[in-house]
Amino acid sequence: MSRVLLVDPSLFTAPYDAALTRGLQSAGLTPLWAVRPLRPGDSPEIEQALCLPFFYRSSDKKEGSEIWRKIKKGFEHALGLRELMRVASALAPRLIHFQWTVIPAFDTACILALRRRFPIVVTVHDAVPYNGEKMPFLQRFAVDAPLRFADRVIVHTRSAQELVARRGVPLEKIAIVPHGPLRLAHEPKEPLPERTDARYTFVTFGEMKPYKGIDVLLDAVAKLPERARRQARFLIAGRPRLDFQDLERRVRELAIEDAIEFIPRRLADEEIFSLFHSADSFVFPYRQIDASGVYFLSQSMPRWTIASRVGIFAEDLDEGHSGRLVPPGDAEALAAALSEAIEERPAVPVAARDLEWRSIGKRTLRVYREAEAEFLRRTTEPSLEEETNELPEPEEPAERVSVERIRESAQGRAHRTSGVFRSIEPRRSDELT
Repeated sequence: MSRVLLVDPSLFTAPYDAALTRGLQSAGLTPLWAVRPLRPGDSPEIEQALCLPFFYRSSDKKEGSEIWRKIKKGFEHALGLRELMRVASALAPRLIHFQWTVIPAFDTACILALRRRFPIVVTVHDAVPYNGEKMPFLQRFAVDAPLRFADRVIVHTRSAQELVARRGVPLEKIAIVPHGPLRLAHEPKEPLPERTDARYTFVTFGEMKPYKGIDVLLDAVAKLPERARRQARFLIAGRPRLDFQDLERRVRELAIEDAIEFIPRRLADEEIFSLFHSADSFVFPYRQIDASGVYFLSQSMPRWTIASRVGIFAEDLDEGHSGRLVPPGDAEALAAALSEAIEERPAVPVAARDLEWRSIGKRTLRVYREAEAEFLRRTTEPSLEEETNELPEPEEPAERVSVERIRESAQGRAHRTSGVFRSIEPRRSDELT
């Protein structure tokens, strides 16, 4: 099978990556992933034999100050991109597919080097960069450059295609490959305890960020009729990426402590399963979104879904059949949808979805072929559809270079880099003599 090299340095979307891997394999491709090592508590979503974990081997460790870790991570990202170029040369993949460009200026320089020898595809998971959040300068600078130098750009929705085109990317270069349903990685080893709270349970899950509209949800809960609110509870779970004390203060101001329960931390896989199992309804009060992995993960347990009429929710949710859409930022409309669910307790029929990862794999392969054709147009390299791979010879023929050797070589260099960082690691104040 043909090798393709995919890049998700921080494993931002590991469940998506794993599902895409299965889709690409069904389409006759062998996907290899340039990623970071697994952290303690991480589940190996992607088959580890397909992973080359050479990004962030040192900077992911919780050592030193936050600023120092960011400096290290930026430096290690550059080292990881250098290793990516070496690995690409050794493996000679048919194509390189960036799932995320973490530091766009650095990534663009890498893409410019790689595109001389390989077709380049970039997926845009967030058509509005970082969903409108304020980001560090290095992440904002040159944010659109990788898209301009890619042979093809993948988005998940029609609205995302329009937004990316407005950012200066030719429309004919932007392909829509829909997101597919995701599944929870692990189920609990022990049977779940019987539910003791009879109240209708709404679940909002995922990192707490401003664009996700948790404040709008709190305002909507406060607008519920008292009778409806007494019959409901709202579980809001995920690691805070905002001022969590503001949310707690808002709950007290609105006097809705009896209805709101926060779980402000990262949840283990079994805890996520238990949380989802407890849900009668999922709520996505987002102000902005393109494709939401949490939304597709929630579909592993079909529940009534209330969401803002934006992005994937507007395009995918079958309103009236599996949920309700409301205008983004509209607490009154959200309160009405919540009240309707509490009173009617609608059931969602379990039905096979038309969209599966096998078809997504085939659609992605078509995009790869388009990217290869564009690559052929601008170079003299052969096509992806040919029987043999006549790409420029790597340092050693690709068929004699094993992924295991590449991984061992990358890990050796990473350990040497880690040693350099340890030698210059700033000491904590209580360690100074």
